[in-house]
Amino acid sequence: MSGVEILKNNPVWIDENQASSLLGLKIETLRKKCRAGEYGFKVVKKDGKTQYNILFASLNNEMQSRFLNISSVKINNNVQYSEAPEWAKRQSEKYITILQQSDGLKGKELRSFVNQWNEVNPEFKTSYSAVNDARIKYKLGGISALLANYGKTAGNSKIEDKYFEYFKNLYLLEGAPSVFSCWHSTLGYAMREDGVLKECFPKHLSFKRRLEREIPKQSIYLARYGEAKWNKKFANYVERDYSGIKCGSVWVADHAQIDIACENLDGKVSYPWVTAWRCFKSGKWLGWLLQPNNPNSDHIFQSFYYSANEYGIPSDVIIDNGRDFRAKDFAGGRKVIKVDSDIVKTTSMLDELKVKAHFALPYNAQTKPIERDFLKVKELLSKHAVGYRGGNVTERPEKLRKEIAQGKILKFEELKKIFDDFIINVFNKMPSQGKNHKGKSPDELFAIEFTEKRVVSKDALKLFCTRTSKDLSITRYGVKDSELGIKYWADWMIGQKVTCPRFS
Repeated sequence: MSGVEILKNNPVWIDENQASSLLGLKIETLRKKCRAGEYGFKVVKKDGKTQYNILFASLNNEMQSRFLNISSVKINNNVQYSEAPEWAKRQSEKYITILQQSDGLKGKELRSFVNQWNEVNPEFKTSYSAVNDARIKYKLGGISALLANYGKTAGNSKIEDKYFEYFKNLYLLEGAPSVFSCWHSTLGYAMREDGVLKECFPKHLSFKRRLEREIPKQSIYLARYGEAKWNKKFANYVERDYSGIKCGSVWVADHAQIDIACENLDGKVSYPWVTAWRCFKSGKWLGWLLQPNNPNSDHIFQSFYYSANEYGIPSDVIIDNGRDFRAKDFAGGRKVIKVDSDIVKTTSMLDELKVKAHFALPYNAQTKPIERDFLKVKELLSKHAVGYRGGNVTERPEKLRKEIAQGKILKFEELKKIFDDFIINVFNKMPSQGKNHKGKSPDELFAIEFTEKRVVSKDALKLFCTRTSKDLSITRYGVKDSELGIKYWADWMIGQKVTCPRFS
């Protein structure tokens, strides 16, 4: 049986010097606490002097464990100082110096000494508890007890395999249960099955350390958070190569709701949406539309018109896979018209302008870099505005309801002016340290590389951005537009019965 096991299974008395160092108390204070009943004690005579011996069992579990760990140094220490490596001796010499300079100091005086020591010796810092531990180690085992023992127990575990497997099956579940809750259930299992005492059971962090040592970090994350989150954090990816792309040639678009409450013209509270087009490479916002209602294809056409009127036509666009971006008259929809076996043609605006559309993968925000822009807008603008509601229910500030009730939120037109000014004078002018920008702002990078502008006349662009409706039939009475309540008639329609598109 080892010395530690003897100490655990038999009540022991420790002298007042050891107890005062262990508890960080002056001897006079320790004696007062003993007489007040906080610790079990007995009075003995040693070298003609009265001394208190403290009952080991009356110390709390933390102090018992600490004393046993320190005492085991003396019982199990087989390393002689002369045989120790130089790196181990350095710690011993450090604490010998500290113990000599702090001899007789306790409590506040010792804490003050430790603070002063750390200021003067930043490369050899220590702590109050470490000095107390060193005092007991030195008293029990001499200078050899102060030797550094880093790495001697690496790879070893005091956790039984069956308890670890039980813990692992609880911890590696989607929903990410906490380490402590899984450890607590494992402790209950150990107490039911084997009668294990809580004091003798390894701590929850020991289980976590063994798990992280034996199972890859990626596997733990996948088991606890699911494949979608794992894919965003750990999955393999091919880094985008921007070297062959010039600013202005590729655009990215998407919708986002701005988390700022505002008051509409009808007095109702809403959270406006923005539809934006940005340069794929530089990140510069080219055109956008902030409006109080849910977004639709009309907003996509309008914001595209703003962008194209100012910066010309791109060669490619990366757009969302949603129904409004797939609109037949904008991007051609999912269906195409087969002209012959070799040619596939659409009747969309992008096709007529010779712009190639690339649809993002569904539910994959990584495809569209504009998603990161919306996060920047949230951090730099939304969170600092009156009426901020948070990105979800858990982020919602308590003050929001009061701001709305007291009429502190902005009118929509006021918010629109602030938003436009933010994009033009803050967002597009903010320097970036990314691999493309290297300290330049989106405006600066765009100005350097945007050298070729594909121009379409303003009138033609308006026509291209005009929505088309369903086909209308020519009957014996001509054509009737049911939405506008208007009938159209011309002589050429006589005897005709065909369908024709209507432009709005």
